[in-house]
Amino acid sequence: MTAPHAPIPYPPIERLGVIGDRRTAAIVAADGTIPWLCLPNYDGDAAFGALLDAGRGGAWRLGPAAPTFGRQRYHDDSTALLTTWTTDEADLELTDAMLWPWDRRDDDDGDGVEAARVLVRRLRCSRGTAACAFDLGLRHDFGEAPNLAPAGKAQGEIRIALGDHDLRLWTSRPVDIAEGDGAVRAAFDLAAGEEFWAVLALDDPDEPWSAKRAAAELDRTVRFWGEWAATLRCPGRRATWVRRSAVTVYLLSYAPTGSPVAAPTTSLPERIGGDRNWDYRYAWVRDASLALALLIRLGDTDAARRYMDCLATYRSETDAPLQVVYAVDGATKLPERERGDLAGYRGSLPVRLGNGAAHQHQLDSLGFFADCALTYLQEGGAWREAYWEIVRRAADHVVKHWREPDAGIWEMRANRHFVSSKVMGWVTLDRAVRIADLTAHATQTDGWRATMAAIHAEVMARGWSDERGAFRQHYDSDALDAAALLVSLFGFLPPDHPRVLSTLDQIEATLSIAGLVHRYVPDEAPTPHDLPLGEFEGAFLPCTFWLAAARARAGQTDRAEAILGRADALAGDLGLFAEEVDARSGAFLGNTPLLFSQVEYARAALDLERALGGS
Repeated sequence: MTAPHAPIPYPPIERLGVIGDRRTAAIVAADGTIPWLCLPNYDGDAAFGALLDAGRGGAWRLGPAAPTFGRQRYHDDSTALLTTWTTDEADLELTDAMLWPWDRRDDDDGDGVEAARVLVRRLRCSRGTAACAFDLGLRHDFGEAPNLAPAGKAQGEIRIALGDHDLRLWTSRPVDIAEGDGAVRAAFDLAAGEEFWAVLALDDPDEPWSAKRAAAELDRTVRFWGEWAATLRCPGRRATWVRRSAVTVYLLSYAPTGSPVAAPTTSLPERIGGDRNWDYRYAWVRDASLALALLIRLGDTDAARRYMDCLATYRSETDAPLQVVYAVDGATKLPERERGDLAGYRGSLPVRLGNGAAHQHQLDSLGFFADCALTYLQEGGAWREAYWEIVRRAADHVVKHWREPDAGIWEMRANRHFVSSKVMGWVTLDRAVRIADLTAHATQTDGWRATMAAIHAEVMARGWSDERGAFRQHYDSDALDAAALLVSLFGFLPPDHPRVLSTLDQIEATLSIAGLVHRYVPDEAPTPHDLPLGEFEGAFLPCTFWLAAARARAGQTDRAEAILGRADALAGDLGLFAEEVDARSGAFLGNTPLLFSQVEYARAALDLERALGGS
């Protein structure tokens, strides 16, 4: 039987916000429901999993008694998420936050909160009187319900045994343990000026909760984020949204290692009802390098230092010095499996856990890392010989393997000589040479320079299609690929080179719908697909932002502004981007928020500001 105040099932992806503590993150829907949270870390088992199975996954709703979507925004530059409802009878505001965003710079602060995961929720009425509902139903990995028991020693506290986790729930008003289904529920009225507080805590210091303590810890968390954001250099008209992207990058970074996760979710589909559903709760070297390069550009070199310190200790399960993707703690094995017992988001199956890309050969990944390392060095980051060792090994790997086919940036199941992979191999060597010149290793670069020249010549000869007037997806094909935009974004050719400008025009004409860029034409892919452009998958937002950045760098600022203007409208009040968007409806698709999307939006905004004469 459906609970009387059940959440709205499978909310639209664009109606999802995120909160986090830099170890895990919770998704908060605009009806006041938390349908996704993994414990203890991003890639742990789901405690709330209704986003992927409304029947078997847990959820926690707090808000008006009748489920309805409110409006969401963040509190200033913090990660405290506000959801508001306005009716004829009342105004309600829900504040959600995860406390204590642990920062390794705080190792000696004595708080003892490193293991804690704490969700705080406050529902407040500011006008009228509102009927409200509280409905919490945890599930361990879509399975067993928890064991619940009143704590006894603390008023309003319930002890929760969920799998291997011991949690406690505290509420400022009485709630009831439902018989038989492991849920906690309450119905109550809030009048103007009244509040309801709830705290769900894993392994926090065993100190009683109260409204006063919850308010103080919430204020402390908001201050942390505000103070961190205030250190950033965010120029221009989109400074607010660039800062929001940076805050999201930092939120998605796993504090103990500095590794940003690609997204806090898994298996949100690139096509509703389709099978393009992947687990992104891991740290891709490409995405992490792009993210940290953004933070460096905005003034935070310390985040990159911590990440590179960890990379220097990582091993690889492949013959490359860095494998494509790691777990957030540096683990190398991410076995991919399917959960056939789950319903999937809006029937999109399979639900996948783990990611087989960890063992793919992707030459481009090393180029993104080398570019980040150079940016770090140029911006005054403290350099270590261990960083040079990774760069050197990456360059040597490219020299040895660049003539081989690979899976490419889109992780194709069929290896090809992808042009973007060759270009990013060149980037690896270019950045390695420049780093060598800055760190007294210039005598090691002769072989790298020769290989750079060979790659450049081959790409110009075999990577260009006269028929399409554009760089091709892979050798011996005239297929287009939005990854060709990397040619100018990473300096392989100048941004106003005739081949670059022609490629921009062809990509926009062939791969875009309503100004939103798709990755490639499905029936031209190495493994062709029958569905047409726009139906096989959504427009890939990072590609859309690549086009904006490339237009800006080419001096076509009006065209770049038009692209980003559409993006601003899609992001709405939250300033968050998923992986893809249905170009016809504007609905988000894929995992959310996507690190890759947030970073490339910010980079395009900064490039446009620079092109317009900003700092």
